[in-house]
Amino acid sequence: MRYVRGLPYSKVVAASLVLVFDVVLVVVAVTTFLGAGPSPTATSTSTRHGIVPVTTTKLASSRASSPEYHPLRVAPPETAVERTVNQALSQNLGSKVLDLLGSSVFPAPATSAPFRGIEAADSTSASLFATAFTQELLDVDFATSSRQQLLAWANDNNAPFSFGDLPSALSTRVLCVSLTTGPSPVPSATEWNVLAKSRTSWSVSGLVVSVNPAWTQALSAGWEPVDPLMVIDDVSGSLTVSTPGHEPVVESISFALTLGGASLHSGYGAVALDDWTVN
Repeated sequence: MRYVRGLPYSKVVAASLVLVFDVVLVVVAVTTFLGAGPSPTATSTSTRHGIVPVTTTKLASSRASSPEYHPLRVAPPETAVERTVNQALSQNLGSKVLDLLGSSVFPAPATSAPFRGIEAADSTSASLFATAFTQELLDVDFATSSRQQLLAWANDNNAPFSFGDLPSALSTRVLCVSLTTGPSPVPSATEWNVLAKSRTSWSVSGLVVSVNPAWTQALSAGWEPVDPLMVIDDVSGSLTVSTPGHEPVVESISFALTLGGASLHSGYGAVALDDWTVN
């Protein structure tokens, strides 16, 4: 049994998660049409990825969740690229997308013994957060934890989806939607029960985190996100699947993790997990 099997992405879900390639394609198409931005072969490093260096911010403060906290937003320059791209992205958020997010119900944000809170220090850096998030997400003992606990933990670490005009009440649901409606590391409820009965556990190791080249290209083309902490990281590593009575199985995993300013605390949070691949 493929233990990471997920439901196929519907067109509605794909439209609601306009993250990596759609952003880049829109930006490149717009800049090509308008004659703006550097060529696609430009090798300049994204400055947006490090826009809030640890040495110059207050992000190392307590990571306790607070309903009064609001992530930082900026107003990018009103360039032709910015206007056109944002209009194109907004068009993807139609009524079906809003209905999908509005009807989705997930556990309230919470940590637990199986899924602990991410340390405040790990929330001050995109790469540190991506590593800590992935370790907590994929180090799972299915017999001693529940899917609801995992989704509650994910909700505690979410960052709002900030593309287009998605209502704030729905923007924080995108992470859990991405974890439950497509190819994802989160097993279905039925699969979780099967893994729990077999006392299967997962352990992740050898993580490598790097900025997605498509994201760098989008920023180099002249588009800027309203969330100054937003970045798309490529994450890869090894997942060891252990089941009593069987030899451990080691799989190579990879995915794209979109980060941004967290919803409930200072520092980074996760917007969505996409392109989950197991080899």
